[in-house]
Amino acid sequence: MSPAAMKLRAGQRLQGMRELMGLTRDQFSDLLDIPWIRLRNVEQQKARMAEDEFAKIGQKFPEFMPWITYEGDIVVEDLRKSPEPLCQLAAAKIAAGQIPPGYYIHDKIK
Repeated sequence: MSPAAMKLRAGQRLQGMRELMGLTRDQFSDLLDIPWIRLRNVEQQKARMAEDEFAKIGQKFPEFMPWITYEGDIVVEDLRKSPEPLCQLAAAKIAAGQIPPGYYIHDKIK
């Protein structure tokens, strides 16, 4: 299957976002108030993300919601302008080419 044909699950996209921010699962789970074991299960596709988890991510990181919900674009300028320092960090890492491999993030950066 070609990378263009790959469709990531929301948990995989969430893991890519977390890795782009340079956070451990423990740090990310504390930040989002999602139990660590639950976050691990979502990232490993052992569980699907629940509506309240999407809501928590959307409240904290609205700039990433198109990516998380439907594999939409990540708009670097929106990350740069975000009041959330972790979004600003993600924008800087993208600009520096420090994008985690395996999530096809390169294809979604605008």
